[in-house]
Amino acid sequence: MLLPTRHKALPDLCSVQPSSRTAGRVVLAALATVSLTLLQPARPALAVHMPKVPELPASALEPFTQSDKQVWDAVVMLPDGRALLEAPIWVGNTGPQLSVRSADGSFTPYPDAAWNAEDGDASKRIVSIAGMTLLADGTLWVLDSGVPNHKAAAVAPAKLIQIDTRQNTVVRVVPIEASALHKDSVLSGVAVHENTAYVADSGVAGVLVIDLPSASAHRFLDRHPAISATRPIVTPDGPVTTANGNLLAIDSSMIAVSPDGKWIVVQPPGGYLSRVETTIFTDPDVTPAAMEESVTQWYKTPSLGGMTIGPDGTLYWSDISTGSILSYTIGRIPRRLITDPRLKWPATPGLDTTGHLYVPAAQLNHTAAFQNGKPSVEWPVTVYKLTLPTTPPPT
Repeated sequence: MLLPTRHKALPDLCSVQPSSRTAGRVVLAALATVSLTLLQPARPALAVHMPKVPELPASALEPFTQSDKQVWDAVVMLPDGRALLEAPIWVGNTGPQLSVRSADGSFTPYPDAAWNAEDGDASKRIVSIAGMTLLADGTLWVLDSGVPNHKAAAVAPAKLIQIDTRQNTVVRVVPIEASALHKDSVLSGVAVHENTAYVADSGVAGVLVIDLPSASAHRFLDRHPAISATRPIVTPDGPVTTANGNLLAIDSSMIAVSPDGKWIVVQPPGGYLSRVETTIFTDPDVTPAAMEESVTQWYKTPSLGGMTIGPDGTLYWSDISTGSILSYTIGRIPRRLITDPRLKWPATPGLDTTGHLYVPAAQLNHTAAFQNGKPSVEWPVTVYKLTLPTTPPPT
């Protein structure tokens, strides 16, 4: 009977005679090599270098909407053409922290004015928006860090807000357990798959895994070096510094989960992209050493202002070091889609269902939070619409 190649019949070592010891040792060594090879898990394809030349011309990038009052740092596109825009208070914004732009170009607080009130019951308003993500069923999850000033302590408990974008109503609020946080925690970035939320901590590096039905939260990868601020955040003007001249340090602030929920990617703005299989978070037998080693460096990204993930698992990155939009397939193929001087600190992009990516040119390094209270933003702040390529990456 013919056997498959990976299950070839092996020689009977018991039949090796003493006079054939040398040959036997050779066979044993060969068998050991074969056995180790078969036992090793398949390695993912190696990443290749990011192309230096962008694929798309400047004409592929066009203004979508603008503001002369607010700095938007994230956009989510709804299937009906409306756009949700995030204007975080911590960078110096006033007014609604979450707005919806209708197809006619008008803006209103979202889901309503009460949830965007500047004061009142903290459990019934957005205190400090820190990320949002849209699910296929129209559910929007909004992260509220409760930290409107990143240089000060939290003023309200952190929470997740579930919004039905079809009815434009808040469905429920999931409080985030304080036991999963540190005193200096500043939650920033949320990804959701089914009943599990993954939240990044940019104040003290870590990932929170939250069971949404029970609101049970557990902290993992606490202060892990791969998701900590170990490299400077670089723009075309050079490294970003604080008011006293020190290099700005922000830990893990960007996070995404694969469409099948099998892995997450997370990184700090100035760090590299790390990937973690989600089964590690629910394995009761995992050791601290195994947890520490579960993080795989997935790509040596430049400084990023945001990222999002498409339904096919492709990652889209906003490169603040060159003013570029990059993409990265699940097969680890990088693409430089466009580089444009208009993309000043491009932030968290959003996809629509017709092949476009919407990117806010947030100029975060010119906001009050980065300029010691003296903003130098060049108004208006613009969200750009990028027509994505429909052809495979160039070879």
